[in-house]
Amino acid sequence: MEIKGKKILVTGGAGFIGSHLVEELINQGARVNVIDIKIDPRSFFKINKLKNKVQFSLLDIRDKTKIKRYLDKFSPEYIFHLAAEPIVEKAFDNPLDTFDTNIMGTVNILEAIRGSEKIKGIIVASSDKAYGKTKKAYTEDSPLKGDHPYDVSKSCMDLICQTYFKTYGSPIVITRFGNVYGEGDVNLSRIIPGICESIIKNKTLKIRSDGTYVRDYLYVKDVVQGYIFLLKNFEKARGEAFNFSTKNSFSVIELIKKTEEVLKVKVNYKILNNAKNEIPYQHLNDGKIRKLGWKNNYDLRLSLPLVYDWQKENN
Repeated sequence: MEIKGKKILVTGGAGFIGSHLVEELINQGARVNVIDIKIDPRSFFKINKLKNKVQFSLLDIRDKTKIKRYLDKFSPEYIFHLAAEPIVEKAFDNPLDTFDTNIMGTVNILEAIRGSEKIKGIIVASSDKAYGKTKKAYTEDSPLKGDHPYDVSKSCMDLICQTYFKTYGSPIVITRFGNVYGEGDVNLSRIIPGICESIIKNKTLKIRSDGTYVRDYLYVKDVVQGYIFLLKNFEKARGEAFNFSTKNSFSVIELIKKTEEVLKVKVNYKILNNAKNEIPYQHLNDGKIRKLGWKNNYDLRLSLPLVYDWQKENN
């Protein structure tokens, strides 16, 4: 499918992942609209002046009336739904806001387009955390059983998206990514920007877990290419969920050692072991999307220097 000239909406498009996606859609000639509740002055979206290249609106997905009115007026052909509360710690402290945003915000989008003949597809951002706790790799058939606020919010919105496809025929594709890292992630509680910050400012990195928690680490440009791949292959992917992963699956301590090796630095860290209800082991089996033709092109050796240099320059 040719992206050039397509009317595409990105919810949460001023955020970390959204801004990289918006940049690529612009590069491919799409007519892009973005809605978000704010623009962080430190963000990739702001620093790269993406607002000047899109139609931007300050809009909260929790406001169903305004969302409906906006979508009726703009009438996009495709939607990337990324808007959400993305921070696990904030979700733990504010479950009501998290559920309202991640669950009902998604319902508001889906209701606004239900039955529309103009909407050709919506690609939604679920998460590996929707699967909840496990001791083995998740496949797309693994049950969704989050048991804490952020995880549950993603389990619910994922199931709701499946419901809208199966019940109403809404043209939906679901994505489940592991831990995404890259330029422009201003959330220093995440491990990779936290490591970079500790090196840049020569301070001790505080680790919430016991250091053994395992995650997949997927570079943001691979994530963007995953979204673009699904858009171009939408009819093959319609109604399906897809895991996106990488061979870069490490414990926190292993990640620190890998960073030291790649950047040729010493990372000073302290293990606090006070993490609240986080999942000890997460790894996605992404054979399904790879069979369709997607592959990641980056690993930590290639991408970490790019992320570190960006954060140093824009700190």
